[in-house]
Amino acid sequence: MKTRFEIPYRIAIIEPKKLIGFSITTSFRDDKTQIVWKKFMMRRNEIVNQTSNQLFSLQIYPENFTANQTFRKYALAEVSDFNNIPNDFERFELESGKYLVFNYQGKAEHGPEIFRYIFQNVIPENQFEVDNRPHFEIFGEDYNPNDDSAEEEIWIPIR
Repeated sequence: MKTRFEIPYRIAIIEPKKLIGFSITTSFRDDKTQIVWKKFMMRRNEIVNQTSNQLFSLQIYPENFTANQTFRKYALAEVSDFNNIPNDFERFELESGKYLVFNYQGKAEHGPEIFRYIFQNVIPENQFEVDNRPHFEIFGEDYNPNDDSAEEEIWIPIR
């Protein structure tokens, strides 16, 4: 069955990254994503050693995660090192690993449909095994989640 969210993917190995930002405990039912991103965006100009204009929306899910559970959500930027970290910013070291990478263009509100397609179609049909590592999205600093032309990369960890 074709869906309008059928998007091509690639397999990539990400290099280790040093990231800083903020996190919050949230759930799909009580989504607090906007809270953590508002805090991050208000203070991102304090980051002096950012390596690019890319931003990371990163999730740490518990093992055997179900949609009703809480998880840790991060708003992050990559830095060259952990020197000169602004007050209250958290450090996050993203380890190298293998990922399925999807290039998505469109509004963020379509996220549930996109992820349903990835987890109910792409992963089982291709016999990929999701790994228990961070899931994340990468987008530019001018990303607007309400824009039809917004672009992001969706990174799903696989073994």
